[in-house]
Amino acid sequence: MHIAIDGRTIVQSRTGVGVYAERLVRSLLQIDPDNEYTLFLVEDDASLAGANLKKVMITGYTRIGPNRFWENFLLPRYLKKHKVDVYFSPAYVLPVLRRSRNRSSPADGTKFVVTIHDLVGFIYPKTFTLKMRLWQRLFVGNAVRVADRILADSEATKRDILKFFDLPPEGITVVHLPVGVQFHRILDPSVLANIRTRHHLPGEFILYVGTLEPRKNVARLAKAYSLLSKDIRDRFSLVLAGAPGWFSTGIIREIEALRMGDRIRMIGYVDQQTLPGLYSLASLFAYISVYEGFGAPPLEAMACGTPVMSSNSSSLPEAVGDAGVLVDPYNVEEIAAQLQRLLTDDSLRIRLSNAGLERVKRFDGATKAREVLGIFEEVLAGKIPTSGRPS
Repeated sequence: MHIAIDGRTIVQSRTGVGVYAERLVRSLLQIDPDNEYTLFLVEDDASLAGANLKKVMITGYTRIGPNRFWENFLLPRYLKKHKVDVYFSPAYVLPVLRRSRNRSSPADGTKFVVTIHDLVGFIYPKTFTLKMRLWQRLFVGNAVRVADRILADSEATKRDILKFFDLPPEGITVVHLPVGVQFHRILDPSVLANIRTRHHLPGEFILYVGTLEPRKNVARLAKAYSLLSKDIRDRFSLVLAGAPGWFSTGIIREIEALRMGDRIRMIGYVDQQTLPGLYSLASLFAYISVYEGFGAPPLEAMACGTPVMSSNSSSLPEAVGDAGVLVDPYNVEEIAAQLQRLLTDDSLRIRLSNAGLERVKRFDGATKAREVLGIFEEVLAGKIPTSGRPS
């Protein structure tokens, strides 16, 4: 089987979809030495390698302005010429010119699989820029129409897709996101000391990891922190790790208005290599998004032995299960009360740490790669109906 994968996000984006694509590609190469893989890239990554992997540096693509020319005009020709059996897009989009049912295609013979991570632009449009709302509505709509199989990060995302699109449920398969093998408890004192010094970290702290954007609910987390008793705030700081996203200016302004000084620290983007040590240093990980397609950071924290508090909305209960404390993301007083409880109960944090280490075993990369490879095989064998609407 010849499997081609859109790897454009792997180097372009070191968060979210890019991290997902990279982890999945690495895991597929590790568990599958038999099938042939082609990876389309805009920049090379020498660490992605395998005897059965061919990397293609694409042309006709730009990250500035409209960038759909490559996937709609060049990609289909390549798939047809090289007789690709299955094309996998880990990032929402498929060629618009790919056939609907009973129509000819520039890539006839190739089966298409796409991952839809979330429908934020449909469910919480005000948390997206106008450009991103239009992008998601246009290209997600096309992808679900032409895909032979849709992958969803969670049962919650699958329900969202079925709510907005007239699709057969059997055409959507849930495959939870894998946790990277680099996420484990870091015990080396010199490694931890280096991270603490480099990022000017306090002795004990609550940690958030993620982009600063409205749906991540960081302003409410900061507000809840400000409501903690003074002795707790004196002991534990709040550390926010993540790059500014859309509408981040207002979020930063709200945080600064709390006048917490250096008790709330924004340390910016932290790379994937540093994150395990950062998680390992934290006393508690807090992630109270109002909406997530899945939400990998709580599982990453669990893999590092860090106790987790998460929101009870969208897909997050699916990820966290009973291994973390769940809160209403809109209730600042409840968030503050649970933070106070967790930070004053060492035995509870230890229990959550142990429960998290056990739960995260369900999300290892090899297991998820085998699930995805099985889907490729099913789609190629025609064992399921086409996901899109009849034309």
